[in-house]
Amino acid sequence: SRRNRCRRILHRYELQKTQPKFAMELHAVRVGDVAFANNSFELYMDYMHRIQARSPFVQTFIIQLAGNEESGGYLATERGAWGKGYSASIYCNVVSPAGGQQLVEETLAALQQLYDA
Repeated sequence: SRRNRCRRILHRYELQKTQPKFAMELHAVRVGDVAFANNSFELYMDYMHRIQARSPFVQTFIIQLAGNEESGGYLATERGAWGKGYSASIYCNVVSPAGGQQLVEETLAALQQLYDA
């Protein structure tokens, strides 16, 4: 309901005063030339494509909504946020598009470390 959504927004606002970042588990696994990486979000496809395009592996699979007890919800891109779709609303997001790019960079760093091992 709208009331519950508003409560979650207010709770997140208060939480961000002491915890400005959303903690998330990130795991990467290699099987030969193929890698799997997880995250706690429902990603906009742009993020997945950024990771796959820059991954050192022949094929990279992104596993969404996995690894945390709490889901990060949708993770909208800057373009998605400007489009103002339901999945880019304040109701559905706890992380900004800047956090999405940070997720891309952290995932790529984990993949590169795995590739170099």
